[in-house]
Amino acid sequence: ALDMFSDNNFKLELIKEKTITVYRCGLLVDLCSGPHIPNTSFVKAFKCLKASSAYWRGSRDRESLQRVYGISYPDDHQLKAYLKSVKEAKKYDHRLLGPQQELFFCHPLSPGSWFFLPHGTRVYNKLMEFIKKEYWKRGYSEVMSPNMYNMNLWETSGHAANYKENMFTFDIDKQEFGLKPMNCPGHCLMF
Repeated sequence: ALDMFSDNNFKLELIKEKTITVYRCGLLVDLCSGPHIPNTSFVKAFKCLKASSAYWRGSRDRESLQRVYGISYPDDHQLKAYLKSVKEAKKYDHRLLGPQQELFFCHPLSPGSWFFLPHGTRVYNKLMEFIKKEYWKRGYSEVMSPNMYNMNLWETSGHAANYKENMFTFDIDKQEFGLKPMNCPGHCLMF
């Protein structure tokens, strides 16, 4: 594998760290964990959804690469149905509905944080009241965890690979930190 991918430092880095699997499709041989279809004739409909830049392995100190998102289906009907469901889901996107309904908004001076307006605060408090009653009814205990963590936690948990490009990160004393997008890694430190 080292010889096969000798011209790609990114793949070499992965190969040196763990056991890898490769996939062959015609002349193309590449790192890939699967599962796979027997051949590309099974792909009858596909669409490139978007492209974005991402740092190699989620680290700002590493190279910036292009990430391409795509989807494929065995027929055009299923692809169109998927695209329709995505379009429909966008109508219910909280990032759009919150500001439209004057519930909450996000501001560039505090990226990743929501500003709750009066009506949004009332809705939020009612939801929290309901959730807490349900917790207590079912015997759950509540905990609270910090909003900021060293990025090492997100790397260790594996969340950085999936969420880092959408996280608000910053440096303190030459260490990278991030605001939490979810509670689970912090709760793992508690339990």
